[in-house]
Amino acid sequence: MSNRRANASGSPWSHLLRRALRRLVGSGPWAAAQAYDLWSATYDAEPDNLLVLLDEELFEGLLRRVEVRGRRVIDVGCGTGRHWTKILAHGPLELVGYDVSPGMLARLRRKHPGAAVHLASAEALSHSAAQSCDLLVSTLALSHVPSADPVLDEWARVLREGGDLLLTDFHPAAAAIADTTFVHQGRLITVEKHVHPLPALEAALGRSGFELLEREERVIDEPLRQHYDRAGKGAVFERMRGTPLLYGMHLRRRGAQGSD
Repeated sequence: MSNRRANASGSPWSHLLRRALRRLVGSGPWAAAQAYDLWSATYDAEPDNLLVLLDEELFEGLLRRVEVRGRRVIDVGCGTGRHWTKILAHGPLELVGYDVSPGMLARLRRKHPGAAVHLASAEALSHSAAQSCDLLVSTLALSHVPSADPVLDEWARVLREGGDLLLTDFHPAAAAIADTTFVHQGRLITVEKHVHPLPALEAALGRSGFELLEREERVIDEPLRQHYDRAGKGAVFERMRGTPLLYGMHLRRRGAQGSD
């Protein structure tokens, strides 16, 4: 049996098969910074990305619940600035973005020349002083970090007492059974993600000094069937019907956390 394996692995057919698989499926999962660098070239040109479409709707509703005008806003995991036009329309005093991907930030700068953005990790918002912002937003980013606690502590450090936090992300129920993927040059790339169960996440938010005011979810239900049918993924719809796909939270910082 070992000889047959050696012969098979050394055949030209197996070599061609491995090459074909490497072209079709990217090795991974890829770390978020590297994956989003690849994705940045096409990220804004994917009109049928269901998660992004639902996030746009959910975030817009959350944004209407807080005061933005004249306030300092930080966007953690800002990407290409998907939400910046909406935020800027509300007249913030300042809008600062952080992201781990240089490619995504380059796209943002093209859309918003002169934007104040920084290449950083969510765990270290080093360009922002303690209690220096009134509103912090983070959308579709938290599931890419392995541990929520240091991230939430850093958010609490830069957010003033009484400040608002708007948070959306891939729902852990969906994250446990579905991957975040995209196609790059014919390869399917899977982005590294980490499941943060909501009870544990809400407990971590409480430890960091946040009070949960409201939570919403978007569920894979009958009105979304057409999206899956258009993509030829009717079987995926049936498998995930009733599964929460996305959640959104509005929180408020209760007390002082950390220092410069």
